Amino acid sequence: MLALMVTTASLHSIRLFYAAYFAAMGLILPFFPVYLAERGLDVVMIGVMTGLLAVAKVISTPWIGYLADRCASGHSRLFIVLASLAAALFAVAMDYTVDVWWLAAVVLLFGILWAAILPLTDGLSVSVSEAALADYGRLRVWGSIGFVLASLAGGVWLVGGNMGQFPWWLLGLMLLLAVAARGFPDQQPLSDRDESIDREVFGKPFIILLMVGFLMQVSHGAYYGFYSLYLVEIGYQGWQIGAFWVLGVVAEIILMWGWSRPLQQAAPAWVLSISLLLAAVRWLGIGLTEVWYGLVFWQLLHAASFASFHLSAIAWVKRLAPANRHATAQGWYSASGFGLGSTVGIMGCGLIVASGGYSQAFFVCAVIALFGILLAWRLPRQT
Repeated sequence: MLALMVTTASLHSIRLFYAAYFAAMGLILPFFPVYLAERGLDVVMIGVMTGLLAVAKVISTPWIGYLADRCASGHSRLFIVLASLAAALFAVAMDYTVDVWWLAAVVLLFGILWAAILPLTDGLSVSVSEAALADYGRLRVWGSIGFVLASLAGGVWLVGGNMGQFPWWLLGLMLLLAVAARGFPDQQPLSDRDESIDREVFGKPFIILLMVGFLMQVSHGAYYGFYSLYLVEIGYQGWQIGAFWVLGVVAEIILMWGWSRPLQQAAPAWVLSISLLLAAVRWLGIGLTEVWYGLVFWQLLHAASFASFHLSAIAWVKRLAPANRHATAQGWYSASGFGLGSTVGIMGCGLIVASGGYSQAFFVCAVIALFGILLAWRLPRQT
């Protein structure tokens, strides 16, 4: 399908990209709500702003995947470089935007550019993995490491009275993404591509997989949107908030490093159903727990609610998609789950928090995860 020209240096570029990309996420997820709160936004507007980052995935990822399936890899690489540079400009523009609606526009534009580049890199990494040139989990784990380092640094420095520097940290990471993308491996696409590609359709199992991804991300709404604020409300501060986030990602790193290939090869019905069940248990536990040792335990289940689910889903997205539609498939998966699912989850949980409190939002998310099992069980039960 693709002739990959992979070198050690190009693999390092992929690792650097993942580290920088998820370092940005390691700042945004824990601290963007706190940054907005310090700027005077209420809980509903915080939900709207964080939700806009998810809306951006719905807008950007499907069409960029569609175009990537029809363009040379060099064009994709150039797009990632330019989009990263433009995202850097919008990141720092947040610091100079006073009006809340202009701020919303800046956040949305930043999110569109930031979201568009990940499915392209994931598609490349899965191709490298399936060609047995490197393991996807061990490439992707560098993103988790970047997330950990950024969360720890943010907890110590940003929450320690320097939250105004948040946009400038994002600026630096977006520039690093552009540098990393320049070193991506070359891909040689099919030379005999024809119009029959456009007539191929996605089958029922693929649509079910998108729906399962959507429900899993909806169930993460309270966590991704309001977990840090929940911790602040029950008495945790600064480095403690960063440490809780880091603990979940450490569990993710261990699972990705040790069990990546078995999870990608296992039947998706089993992996995704068990992941959803443990996610439901996790959200219920967080809603009921305030003591630190209880919260520590529930954070360990991030290995299931994210890592095992993602490793299985990202592999089966490619396997269930038509030939030569893999970038499009990755775009739709990102849009339906991390985009639409996160949008519905975060914005919906913002309304629940405003009326019923943080615990109530986590309880609702637990129920949503359980509903996902009904769909996940309709996926292939054998490899």
